[in-house]
Amino acid sequence: MSVVCALLAGGCGNERRERVELTAEPSSKVVQREYPRAGLRLELPENVNVNETASPGVFYGSLGEAVISTFAYRRREPLPKTDGELREALDRLERATQDRDPGYELRDSASTEVNGSRAAELTGDQTIDNKDLRTRSVHVYEGSAEYVFELLAPRKDFARLDRDLFEPVLDSLRVTGRVRRAQD
Repeated sequence: MSVVCALLAGGCGNERRERVELTAEPSSKVVQREYPRAGLRLELPENVNVNETASPGVFYGSLGEAVISTFAYRRREPLPKTDGELREALDRLERATQDRDPGYELRDSASTEVNGSRAAELTGDQTIDNKDLRTRSVHVYEGSAEYVFELLAPRKDFARLDRDLFEPVLDSLRVTGRVRRAQD
């Protein structure tokens, strides 16, 4: 988002500027990215601007006004192994999200799988910097790790970006369930 704000703020003055495409399409060409410290690999469209982040973050990527963020957490507590445990984790996630941001409007939640790993998913609406945004957050549980993948996009573009950007990224995802500390 800060990239978009900087681009928009840079539009002041009389000089001519190249038009910035805020609703960019994901490229059909993909780049495989590996993050051994986080125990994950995935494919991203080559036109996604990727920035690695400090642990527990892995990276965030931007495409127009859309942002994908990824986190990898080492967990000492038991992760969900049964459908009932996954439902409990989803309920806790819903409550924590609502407690953290009372303006967040939950639209949907589901227990699911991502490439054989149990996952909990939330989709909801929120307003950030006067922009109406939709968020899809997928929490993938594997080994002793919880991986969080989020898509944040303008509501008007969300369905297209979820289908054309986020779903292919999740389909390409491979996780080991082993997250190393920064000094490991």
